Amino acid sequence: MVETWLLLAILAIFMYGSSMVAQKRSLHELSSSAMILFSLLIALPMYVTVFIYELLTGALRCIGLDGLAFGLLGATFGQIGYYTYVEAAKRGPISIVGSATATYPVMVAIVAITFLGETLTEAQGIGVILIMACMIALSYFHEAPGDPKGTSSRGYYALVVFTVLAWGLWGIFTKFALIRMSDFAFLGLYAFVVPPVTLLYYRVKQVKIREIWPKWGFAVKVAVISSIVGNLAFFVEIMAIDIGPAAIVFPLIASAPVVVAVLAFLFLKERLSRIEWLLVAGFVVGIILVSTI
Repeated sequence: MVETWLLLAILAIFMYGSSMVAQKRSLHELSSSAMILFSLLIALPMYVTVFIYELLTGALRCIGLDGLAFGLLGATFGQIGYYTYVEAAKRGPISIVGSATATYPVMVAIVAITFLGETLTEAQGIGVILIMACMIALSYFHEAPGDPKGTSSRGYYALVVFTVLAWGLWGIFTKFALIRMSDFAFLGLYAFVVPPVTLLYYRVKQVKIREIWPKWGFAVKVAVISSIVGNLAFFVEIMAIDIGPAAIVFPLIASAPVVVAVLAFLFLKERLSRIEWLLVAGFVVGIILVSTI
């Protein structure tokens, strides 16, 4: 029988992949700052609702200070990592940025095995390595031909390294927090993290919200849909992380770019080379191997 966490992880992969493809379509007309704004406006009411529910049911009373600290640190590093990723992708080739930042689950897997006592079968270990390798390689090969030459800023290297560290710490603190609280309680903490981190991002970027608010149109509708799906995918991801082994769940969900490549081939008419199809096949084999519970 297939484990619940595995089904949730696979569902999150496809939801993230669909969201990314829709987002990619809307970014032809919208700025990244506008996309982030839509994500904030859609995500914040969801997190506030969850927090109020957890508060009324009394679930938050059972959380200790250590769990609260882990939860707030995890949420903060996750948001910061997302914004540094956006900046790195704007300054450097996405083939390098995407493939390099996709390595953050390695940090989580090492901590999970070393400190949380998680164990993997030989088949699962091979599956995790195969998923990571195929994801990183596909992220590099799929976007490499379209990368502009000579337009990269050296600053993006530091942003890439920082993003990997931030997302790695997000994964580690998130798993520690979920040991001490429910998945919904953890999600409720984002109501206190997302607004200040987002406002800080706009302050650093010197961006005013009234200047980036776009006119209503097809691109905005697609952006709204992609934000809704992406935020729901995050809820599904946290549920998978809560009940599943971190050493498998994080590499699995981080492989959403593989789904993006396939969906872009189907709906955006992007081409996949023979080696890219082989990498997709390797990714599928990896999922089969990690499913051998």
